[in-house]
Amino acid sequence: MFPWQDILLLIVRGTLAVFLEPMLWMIIALVAYQYWQLQRTQLKLFGVYGYTLRQQVSLAVLYGCLGGVVGSFLLTVVGITLNQLGLNYIWPVAIALMFINMRFLCFAYAGGLVAISSVLFGWPQVNVPQVLTLVAVLHITEAFLIFISGRYSAVPLILKKDDGRIVGAFNLQNFWPLPLVLMAVVPVAGEQMPAEVVKMPEWWPLLKLPMEPPPGHTWLYAMMPVVAALGYTDMAISSLPAKRRRRSALHLAGYSLVLLALALLSAKHAWLQIAAALLSPLGHEYLIQRDNRYETGGKPRFVPPPQGVMVLDTVPDSPARALGLKPGDILLSLDGIPLNSGWDLAHAISLVGIKFKLDIRRQDDLLQKEASFRGGERRLGVILVPDGYAEHYVELAGEGFGLIDWMRQKWKRR
Repeated sequence: MFPWQDILLLIVRGTLAVFLEPMLWMIIALVAYQYWQLQRTQLKLFGVYGYTLRQQVSLAVLYGCLGGVVGSFLLTVVGITLNQLGLNYIWPVAIALMFINMRFLCFAYAGGLVAISSVLFGWPQVNVPQVLTLVAVLHITEAFLIFISGRYSAVPLILKKDDGRIVGAFNLQNFWPLPLVLMAVVPVAGEQMPAEVVKMPEWWPLLKLPMEPPPGHTWLYAMMPVVAALGYTDMAISSLPAKRRRRSALHLAGYSLVLLALALLSAKHAWLQIAAALLSPLGHEYLIQRDNRYETGGKPRFVPPPQGVMVLDTVPDSPARALGLKPGDILLSLDGIPLNSGWDLAHAISLVGIKFKLDIRRQDDLLQKEASFRGGERRLGVILVPDGYAEHYVELAGEGFGLIDWMRQKWKRR
């Protein structure tokens, strides 16, 4: 029987130990900077922002720790070890790819290229099945985090499409510091084996080490804390943010499971290694391009309706958030006063009493909810979809060139 309780206890202890590593705090600082940038965008477009910086960073760390435990457990079950992963090759490749495009800072691309080079040219000497299994498990962890992360990472936007239309949208961004606990193997003489070693079942590990220990020795698996990070960037234009997030998570999970199966099988059937190595970058890129075409080519979801006003988002600690208003809800009337524009809503708010009724259409359902203004403020706390005219908006950029493009822009300004 697999000693999952003992393994989880070791992983939790290792996760807590990662917080003593300066590298983790550097990553948390970078995460805080990214969320601060998102807040600046919200303030410029709407004059308010959703969650405070402390809330966003705290949630990112909390979810990152949960994802780290899940990822570490899966990597331990499979038997991934640091000895033959070739991280000293994968990281430089990932950083080089970042100069081409920021989204290429991903082990699906770097790990895949290292694996392809190892299979075709014999260099670098890495354990290809382990490298690709690591890529698959990290993306399973990312899919899990995408699926469970709430609306705190959905940033409303006013977007100008290629055809010139001004529409509402959401920038879906998450950044997670990921404290991992990975294994390393060391040869130990039989008489030096520690007494507190956790006994593993005969079938473990799924990926056997392709080498034997020195005579008179056996392999000892030691748990080592490792600092990592995950990021997710997406757009919701023709879909509700929650639906877009679920679809992305399910597609990513499907890709990861297929890659994991190929990676495990390639340990026994070497001819599958090239197929798995090619799937890592090419499958990931296809997934991104396919989902982006679906989202940008569809009918915009957040545009003014024929009747009523549509909610793009709500402000925390407001009557609208307390009512449970969601993106895409249509406000039909406020205390019987018809609403067909933002001016109508502002006028109705100035006329009604402290307590009021709100008629809402949510997809095909008609709802009526009662609420009241808080603290003497006549503020409903809704952000409406743009009416086609906006002073500030963002535009979808084409394929940029990452840091190279950024440095060129800085040089031009000088």
